[in-house]
Amino acid sequence: MAQQSTKQSNRQSLAKRFNQSLILMYVVTVLVTTPLIYFITKLQVYSRAEQELVLLVDVVKSIQSFVANDLRPHFMKEQIFYSPSFSGIVATSRIAKYLKQSQPQYYISNVSDNPLNPTNRVKGLEAELLNQFRKNRNMALVTTDGVIEGRNYLVSSAPKVSKKGCLRCHGKPEQAPEDVKAMYGTGSGYGYQSGEVVGVSVVGVPLEDVQSLTIRRSLIVIGAITLLFAVLFIVVNRLVRRLILEPITEITTVAKAVSHGDISREVHVRDRKDEIADLANAFELMRRSLVAAMKRMKRKT
Repeated sequence: MAQQSTKQSNRQSLAKRFNQSLILMYVVTVLVTTPLIYFITKLQVYSRAEQELVLLVDVVKSIQSFVANDLRPHFMKEQIFYSPSFSGIVATSRIAKYLKQSQPQYYISNVSDNPLNPTNRVKGLEAELLNQFRKNRNMALVTTDGVIEGRNYLVSSAPKVSKKGCLRCHGKPEQAPEDVKAMYGTGSGYGYQSGEVVGVSVVGVPLEDVQSLTIRRSLIVIGAITLLFAVLFIVVNRLVRRLILEPITEITTVAKAVSHGDISREVHVRDRKDEIADLANAFELMRRSLVAAMKRMKRKT
């Protein structure tokens, strides 16, 4: 009974150490994996958004170049005034309106704190960007993230600088085209000076919620890690019991028997070539040497 109790105690002690090591490895793996998932997720979210943003900015620039280089010279030659064909800002706003109907997640705006159209007045993040461009005239482009209309965006913004041609509509109110005054009135959008920053162009693509995406990915990865460690836990415990605990218990049992005078019991260890086999063979040699010594002593007596 005492031998069985000792055997069980030894098994629990070694098994407990292996189990504690596995649990510690599991905890460390989870603690390292979670921030790593957050970092990778954030990197992927911003990388994807940056790719979309570059494409959208190029589309907006292409629209404005088309208006400036193809439409405006033709209509000026024909002396026909139509604001979308004269102003890249107006043309972009019209196209952005139609784009929003099919792709509402994208944000395109050309805004000012002194706009003709009151719907194009700066607010929130746009106002902050406009102030930055006015404070630092060397800034040509700013890419940042921020909240627009309650949604988190990665935005690319550029200053809108008044040029001499802009003064036709935005100079003195009395000199503006009649259809401009009829559409927008004369209360806002005038008094521009050539070379001043009058507004900001903002193009934005939505950013996925990094926190919620990280939580979803973490749950999946931690679930996979937990399953892996559960399988590892079972396999390692069985291997430890078979390859370590059982042979050591066998050696311990024989050693106790020898210590009580029973030198007839042999150490039986499976065919193996490792440290435990060396220990078993060494103990067996010692037992056999003891048996031989006892026989010699009996013959002498």
